[in-house]
Amino acid sequence: MSKTVDFPKWALFLSTLCVFSSLAANPITLANLEYSNPSLKNLRSEIKENLRISKSGVKREELIPLKYYQYKVKKEDNFFKIMARTGMDLETLSSVNELSSPHDLSPGMVLEIPNMRGTFHPEEGNSDEKTKLKLAEKYDVDSNKLQFDPERGKWFLPGISMGKSEKSFFYGFGFQFPLTEARISSGFGKRLDPFTKKETFHGGIDLAAEQGSDVFASMDGEVVFKGKQGGYGNLIILKHSLGYETRYGHLFDFSINVGQKVKKGQKIGEVGQTGRATGSHLHFEIRRNSKRERPIFRSH
Repeated sequence: MSKTVDFPKWALFLSTLCVFSSLAANPITLANLEYSNPSLKNLRSEIKENLRISKSGVKREELIPLKYYQYKVKKEDNFFKIMARTGMDLETLSSVNELSSPHDLSPGMVLEIPNMRGTFHPEEGNSDEKTKLKLAEKYDVDSNKLQFDPERGKWFLPGISMGKSEKSFFYGFGFQFPLTEARISSGFGKRLDPFTKKETFHGGIDLAAEQGSDVFASMDGEVVFKGKQGGYGNLIILKHSLGYETRYGHLFDFSINVGQKVKKGQKIGEVGQTGRATGSHLHFEIRRNSKRERPIFRSH
């Protein structure tokens, strides 16, 4: 008589991860976004089916395994055109590609487009069953529908959307311009370093203004650092919700203390020229989960 052997749940879980890893590591190329493109048709079809499954209450159904399509941004493209053509939504396209605003796209950039809508849990985590169940409870989703991406070390949450606060940050409504009047003397991204004259990455924006001009908190937050820090000179760091922080460098004077809660628009210091600076200005940075993001202001 033959014996029946139960296949261990942990072995099934690991074998499933191996399938996801293989699919994630070998993305399908989208040559164009024409609706006649067979690859685009397949992507849209899989997104539609996964959306149906993720919103259903039928636990026995399984999502089509997470996989990615790649698309190289063209000159005539924009964020919303790509989103519409692929059947994506704002949350998925921005989360997967770590975009902080629609303006982050540039020709030649390669986007990864998954075959399902959702977002990544922002923090890296373990691929074990315990973590999976914790996230399922936190986001109130069926644990069988969560998918771990080994390439990113993060869990993908099918059907989960951004909150209102996150959307406001993405569209540029979240942060207030930190000065009353100023001109942007150096933008975000690659630039010639004013000291070395070599091309370097500038992780914020420089706002030229008169010394002593008031500097305001760009968002409600808490002061987590106040003092001198290398090239920043006199620096203030504010911690905000959703993993955001803002940095205000080269200050002449401080108006707040560590541990203090501040409101958007509250004075926190004055423009100066301390640290590595060629003139009186404010160096302003936005970071999310330690990653620098391009500052976007709706009114500037």
